This record gives sequence, C-alpha cells and structure tokens, in this order.
Amino acid sequence: MESGLIVTLATAVLSVVSVFLGAKYRKWLERGRLFAKLFDDIVAAAEDNEISEEEFQKIVANAKKVAAKGEE
Repeated sequence: MESGLIVTLATAVLSVVSVFLGAKYRKWLERGRLFAKLFDDIVAAAEDNEISEEEFQKIVANAKKVAAKGEE
C-alpha cells in the first residue's frame, strides 16, 4: 500500500471518531457544569445555616437536571 492511501484512511477514521467523541465530550461538559452549579448551591446553603424554601427548590431542580443528564 502506498503511504498516501494509509494517511487518507487514517484521516477518515479519525474524522469519524472525532465526530462521535466530540458529541460525547459536549454532553459530559454540560453535565459537569450542571454538577458544579449544584455543588455551589449546596455549599452556599450549608454555609448560611438556614435553607429557605426557595433555595431548597433550586437545589432540588438542579439535582433533577443532573440526574436527567446522567440517564441520557
């Protein structure tokens, strides 16, 4: 086989792999951001020793978003 053909095949395979892995990377990145936001909300609620109903509902909503992203 010619080296040009090998390079072309390798480029094609890597292009297809990068499309699939890129999509997964974006999903994991979004899930990580949601988890970081959830963690920040939990820490903020724990630091002030009093959790209002609004804070609690916000934490629950964020937890549901993180859990829903994990099931996809």
